[in-house]
Amino acid sequence: MPIFSYARFQIVCSLLLMPHLAPAAGNISKSDQQKISVVLTKDKGVELQLEIRQAPMAQVLGAIADKTGVPINYTVLPDGLVNATCVGTTVKQVMECLFNNKADLIFRYAEQSANKEQQTQLAEVWVLGARIGGDQASSSGCSMPGVQTQSAPAAANAQSEPAPDETDDLVKMTASKVPAKRAEAVGRLLAEGRKNDPSVREALEAALSDKDAKVRAQALSTLAHREGAGAAAALREAIHDNDVSVRLTAVDNAGGDPGLLQQALTDENASVRELAALRLRPIAKLGSAQ
Repeated sequence: MPIFSYARFQIVCSLLLMPHLAPAAGNISKSDQQKISVVLTKDKGVELQLEIRQAPMAQVLGAIADKTGVPINYTVLPDGLVNATCVGTTVKQVMECLFNNKADLIFRYAEQSANKEQQTQLAEVWVLGARIGGDQASSSGCSMPGVQTQSAPAAANAQSEPAPDETDDLVKMTASKVPAKRAEAVGRLLAEGRKNDPSVREALEAALSDKDAKVRAQALSTLAHREGAGAAAALREAIHDNDVSVRLTAVDNAGGDPGLLQQALTDENASVRELAALRLRPIAKLGSAQ
């Protein structure tokens, strides 16, 4: 059985989410290479060094994947440019630094073997529900990321003036002919949509059957965070989706639904199975203690 590690952090929504299911890959231009530095060393404690200046998160993950050979998959990433300095011993440490405890990170390790080094070798990483905002201060040699989205004067004005209600515009945007705009709209409705507005729920429920998997995954995440237990039926339906990112999102938001998690244990994708198994453990422990 694969060794599986799941880092669950509180999700803080502060930025526009741009869903994009894809393995993080290369295709870094020369100008982008000047902004992203990933260095491997043999120095104890600083084996992996990451330096980022004004670069998109997707390209940052691509650079890490290219340098380390560890596939990095993601469902949603924040829009904007990242500044970060992260130093650590492992890819896991650097990824946790990079996302500043504001993402659900899944680390799946290689199959068990007699070789200790192979037992601790990462097979893949998944980034779910990433939401990053604001410049962060350095801590313990790890400078956390900041996403640059507006100038300082604009930020100051934003703090003093309430943001306009864009719910109606976002609901209309969920029907756009452009998948990226539909995904943007359902992502923004999480933070910007009016609470208890039936038009928002209707738009999200419609997006659950969108032909684009990125839109479906984002709609499911937004609905689950807005509705809580009210999204249970949508989560159970999504566990049968033909796209792994949607099924992972369903398991990630399953909470204490043992029926959904039991179904996920037979999923064809190893990441879905292992995440489901991990989420079932505390439920099983609670049951045995009663």
